[in-house]
Amino acid sequence: MTKVNYCSRIPHSTPGTRQTALLGLAGLLLLTGCSTVGNIVDPLNLRGLGEPPIRVGVTKLEFSPPPLIFVPKWSLFNDGLSFHLNKPVSFDLMTPRQIRVHLGTGRVKFAMLSPADYSQIAHAETSKILAVPKNNNQETHRRGLIIVAAKSPIHALSELKNKRFHFMPSGDILNELALGALLDSGIPKEEIDKGILGLELDTHHISSLEVAKSVVLENVAGVIDEADYNKWPEKGGSFVLLSPSKDQVRVIAKTIRVPEGPFVVSINTPKELTDKVRNYLLKDVNKEKLILAPMGYTGFAEPIDPEEYKPYFELHRKLYPPKPLELQTHTAPAQ
Repeated sequence: MTKVNYCSRIPHSTPGTRQTALLGLAGLLLLTGCSTVGNIVDPLNLRGLGEPPIRVGVTKLEFSPPPLIFVPKWSLFNDGLSFHLNKPVSFDLMTPRQIRVHLGTGRVKFAMLSPADYSQIAHAETSKILAVPKNNNQETHRRGLIIVAAKSPIHALSELKNKRFHFMPSGDILNELALGALLDSGIPKEEIDKGILGLELDTHHISSLEVAKSVVLENVAGVIDEADYNKWPEKGGSFVLLSPSKDQVRVIAKTIRVPEGPFVVSINTPKELTDKVRNYLLKDVNKEKLILAPMGYTGFAEPIDPEEYKPYFELHRKLYPPKPLELQTHTAPAQ
């Protein structure tokens, strides 16, 4: 069934009233649940009053943190971009393959991708990186540290076979990076203790602090964010007071460094539109904390060399190897 986005655009207003408009939209979304959900196809162009929307591909329907819960995290970004361009913008939920194809045809003008999404798109050369988001640590890259308790007898990844391992929140890319590091040391994910009943319910945590706390209490291992670790004091930490220190844990390995997922533009997008969106990402939206916060961003930075993603692409292929060709095609009939 075709899903139509009935949310109205933020009306044109002076700069002094823009923040008020955004706050009003946030409240409206919270109360009504109005959002750009699903494969957004608007044949009647109700949102744009007849003008076809500028389509931005996304691969996941992720909801904003409270108070905008059940609202897609990119809803305010969607409307902010539409306001900036003075044109309708539609965020379309697609598979990476669909985005790759439609970036090539020009039907999708832009896409907001994760590193895993980009691994399925970059080789087609149908797009280029327009900007890279900055995470909550004000950085465009992330790296994981694999830690044990300070007095742990464990000194190498190869010693972690069948031992409990603590991870960041489910879906956090640092978890993949840690699994890749373990795999390179000879330990596949099947040989990691997944917690009670093997359900991983007690091995995923909301922060580096909680991972470190569990690692120390259970005398096992886990992965934390390097940026978080760098903020900890050298000594005198207390997990009870929620203020860990570096001397409470010991780093036994570092994961590869991975860039945040890029915001890309189709090679077929007109230069004028590309320049307008680039200016919005690198200048205007960096001042809009209300728009950025639901996405977990603090801004956008200049594009990076796509080669910086290659170590992650290689790791991703190891963790999720492609199916053999014979399993993807029909068996030829016997002659």
